[in-house]
Amino acid sequence: MDLTTNNKVVEFPKRSWTDEIHQLLSNLIPKGPGLACFDFDNTLIRNDFGEKIMDQIIAEGLSYLPNDLSFYFRDKETWKDQKKLSISEKEHLVWEEYSYQLKEFGIEKGYRWTSFLFQGLTEQEFHEVTLRAWKKVNHPDRDAGVFPQPEMKDLIAFLNYYKWDVYIVTASPEPGIVAIADKFPVTKDRVIGMRQELDNNNRYSAKLIEPYTYGEGKVKAIESRIGRYPDIAFGDSFNDYPMLQKATKFGVGIDRGNPEFVEACVQKGIKVQPYFLFQK
Repeated sequence: MDLTTNNKVVEFPKRSWTDEIHQLLSNLIPKGPGLACFDFDNTLIRNDFGEKIMDQIIAEGLSYLPNDLSFYFRDKETWKDQKKLSISEKEHLVWEEYSYQLKEFGIEKGYRWTSFLFQGLTEQEFHEVTLRAWKKVNHPDRDAGVFPQPEMKDLIAFLNYYKWDVYIVTASPEPGIVAIADKFPVTKDRVIGMRQELDNNNRYSAKLIEPYTYGEGKVKAIESRIGRYPDIAFGDSFNDYPMLQKATKFGVGIDRGNPEFVEACVQKGIKVQPYFLFQK
């Protein structure tokens, strides 16, 4: 979005924003600068890119991972040597176990479980795997594609023009989201996500660095890595709810069809934005 025409500021595009939220953002942002924090999957971006990175690693045969992955699965015998499994078997079994983890232990523990998939990668390899995943799924002409929401790209351009600090705060792996942050654009040092310890060979281990950026962990990460709460914050789920509540001006909850989340937002004065219309 070009925000200037003959040195005059162009209005923040309306698109699918509600009248109330569009007006609030249009009035507040030029008074900045301030701090804006965004969830990533299903908020800044349409659909879930974190899971697409998982898909890509599985499709490449879990080639970076140790042979013995039995620690992470109920069926330990099958996973004592993952190289004996076909890619289709790995795909089926990983997603089956992931679904089980989510159902039995909750979303946060399920997300934490996925960290083992990202071990063995160097930072550069993580970057390259992510870009291969992005190339495969980045289809702005399809509702099922993964791509930046036009409304959010407009908003970030508007924020950047008025020199706001813009951060992505995500439960997805930080190195993966860093690799595509320039699509918005957000600088790579302003991505806060799931981080994992490096081993002696500078490859990611399966061990998470706390706080893990889920729920209250997002708030703790903001406190420790930014040092102040956002003026405005955006998210689409209860994972983001604590961050939305900490916004000093207002939070915006993206309504993707969860009435409990919408009701919780309304009760706390968090603005509700219906999921953005798909624009071909």
